[in-house]
Amino acid sequence: MVDHSSLDSSLKLLGSQAFAQQPPDFMDGVWQRAGQLGEIADRRRRAALFSGLFMIGLSAGMGVTGVPYGFGPPPQVVYSDFAAGDQLSPAVLLHVGD
Repeated sequence: MVDHSSLDSSLKLLGSQAFAQQPPDFMDGVWQRAGQLGEIADRRRRAALFSGLFMIGLSAGMGVTGVPYGFGPPPQVVYSDFAAGDQLSPAVLLHVGD
């Protein structure tokens, strides 16, 4: 068995000392600080969620408006390709084939 005389003497010294009494409102302060830390965590979580939703909304808005002028095909070409599609006309969609 290993003899730890220095550890034993340190523990005896600590055991013989009288510790200062904690103030009566010590635990109230601990719980108050715990509540503050919880509020800070909630604030950070809300800020992160808001930032994420903001970025999703911003990217969705940019996707709906299209690409800026000069990048990609002109709008007339895109519209003419869409309007020329015979498969999208109501007559074709409602046509009952044999």
